[in-house]
Amino acid sequence: MTYVFIINPAAGKGGRTDSIAGKIRRFFENREEKLHIHVSEYPGEIIEFGKSFPIPEGEEVCFVACGGDGTFSETVNGAFGRPGASFAVYPSGSGNDFIKSIGGTPEDYLDLQKLVDGETKIFDALQCGEKICCNICNIGVDSVIADRINHYKTIPGVSGSMAYNISAAVTIGGGIFGGLAKPMKVTFDDGEVFEDKCMFSVFGNGKIYGGGYHAVPEAKLDDGLIDFCTVSEIGIFRIAKVIGVYKKGEHYNNPALADILRTRRCTGAKVESSELLTVSIDGEISKTNSIEIKMIPGSLPFRVPKF
Repeated sequence: MTYVFIINPAAGKGGRTDSIAGKIRRFFENREEKLHIHVSEYPGEIIEFGKSFPIPEGEEVCFVACGGDGTFSETVNGAFGRPGASFAVYPSGSGNDFIKSIGGTPEDYLDLQKLVDGETKIFDALQCGEKICCNICNIGVDSVIADRINHYKTIPGVSGSMAYNISAAVTIGGGIFGGLAKPMKVTFDDGEVFEDKCMFSVFGNGKIYGGGYHAVPEAKLDDGLIDFCTVSEIGIFRIAKVIGVYKKGEHYNNPALADILRTRRCTGAKVESSELLTVSIDGEISKTNSIEIKMIPGSLPFRVPKF
C-alpha cells in the first residue's frame, strides 16, 4: 500500500503544512508502507496531480486529502476511476462534512494508526455535469451562501460552521424584498417532471453540508440512490423558522412544511432554469442554466479508519 498525503496549505486558517507533514513523516518512518507527501501549489493543481501520479498495476494507492471538503473534492476528481486508487480524509480544513455521513469523530480520522488499521469500503458518487460529487450538490440560496463563505472564513476566530451561519444571515437578510427563489424544472430519470420556484434544492449522496446542516438526513453513501429535497419559495419571515428545522434534519415528514417541502429518491435528474443558477458541488461553485446529475453506484473506494 502506498499512502499519498495531499496537503492544502490554505486549508482552514492555513499555516499548518509543516506540522501536518512532520506528524505524517514521523508515523511512517519505520513502517513498511510507502509514503509520498504532496503540497498543492494552486487551486486545481491537486486534480492534475491525481491524474498523473503513478499507480503500479496490481497495487493500491490511497490518496489522503489533508484539508476540508474542497481539498477532498479535488483529490477525488483527480484520481477518480483510476485502477488501484482509493481515498481518505485527514480533516484539517474549516469544513469536513463528507465524513459525517460515515461516522466516527474527527479525531478518528486524524489518528494515522487508525487509518492504516482501517478498511477500504466502496461508496457511491455523483456525476454532476463534468465533476464528480462525493457529498452534496445544492442549488439555490444555500449555494449563494456557500459562494460567500470564503470571505468570512478569513476572519480570525471564525470556524467553518460560523462562517456558514454568518453568510446565511447576510444572504437571507439581503433578500427581504424577494428574489431569493429561482424558477426550476427538474426532470427525473423516471420521467417525472417537477417545476416550481425554489429556495433550496439538494441532491445528496451524503447527509450533511454547510458545517452541520442535515439537508437529506436519510441519505446513505452506499444505497445507489440520490436523495432529493427542495423547499419552495417562502417569505423572509418564515425562512428563519424553516432553517432551524432544516439544520437539525427535522424537516422530513414535518406537517408544518407540507406545503413547501418535496422529497424523493432517484438515480438521476436534469435541472433547467430560465435564470442563471448558482450550483455548489461539494462546496465548489459554478453558474449555469442547466446541469445533469447522475448516480455512479459503487464507484468511490474510501479508506475508513478503525473506530
